[in-house]
Amino acid sequence: MVYFFYGTLCDADVRRLILGYRPSPRQLHPARLPGFCRKRARGRSYPVLVRAPGGLVDGLLFRPRPGDAGRLAAYEGPEYRTRTLPVCRRGSPGAIPATRPARARVFLPAGATLPASFDDWQLCRWQRRDKAAFLRTLHHQGPMPCARR
Repeated sequence: MVYFFYGTLCDADVRRLILGYRPSPRQLHPARLPGFCRKRARGRSYPVLVRAPGGLVDGLLFRPRPGDAGRLAAYEGPEYRTRTLPVCRRGSPGAIPATRPARARVFLPAGATLPASFDDWQLCRWQRRDKAAFLRTLHHQGPMPCARR
């Protein structure tokens, strides 16, 4: 099963720290998730998804390697749960827009413990304003645990 990344995991440095390696281009594909919008989590620098009829969230499809699921779950923590949702894979930039429907695991807020703010969340703004502090926090937490099988 593939994952849909829509927030901090769209950043290559965050992915490398969480997964312990740089995913190959074959593991990552541009995609869109319909029916949602991306908002900043209240009091946090990272996003949450909120249902929004007609909404569309850009992100990445990620094909994991063994052990990645455990690292991703540890990174997201108990505030998030995964749900399998339909996503649309996008063609390469400049190509004729072609989408192929797929299903992917998406991390959604687990409940009222992670409310959304009114602010839209944008990766480029997060990278400018919050990424450095976020990476320092990740470095202090140490490596993500491996999945137990």
